[in-house]
Amino acid sequence: MTSSYEDLRESTRAEGGLQVVTMGTLRDIEGAGRLGNRVLATISGKLKAHGIGHFPAELPGNQDHEVRVYLRDSPVADLVDAVFRPSSKGDETLRRVGRSTVAEDRLRRIREILD
Repeated sequence: MTSSYEDLRESTRAEGGLQVVTMGTLRDIEGAGRLGNRVLATISGKLKAHGIGHFPAELPGNQDHEVRVYLRDSPVADLVDAVFRPSSKGDETLRRVGRSTVAEDRLRRIREILD
């Protein structure tokens, strides 16, 4: 059971740096009653403070919606940044991943999660 941002960080690490959680889970971690705009901003800020990124970038306000959380200091973050924040560095990251069979398996797993 994930009951804190630290627990979420550790469980995300155990999942290879990326996992799917519901907004209800994030709401419960925050100890909030409703997912209003202020609570969503607070959750996003606290995730960032704990080194956790999320997408979609704008957190949904429905407790049943799933979001992807990932560790900002992980290889997954490099891939997420390469896709969502295009740059020449990101292009090289994608090329490097494209040449790696191990990375190919990881990308396939990420695609499955994203779909």
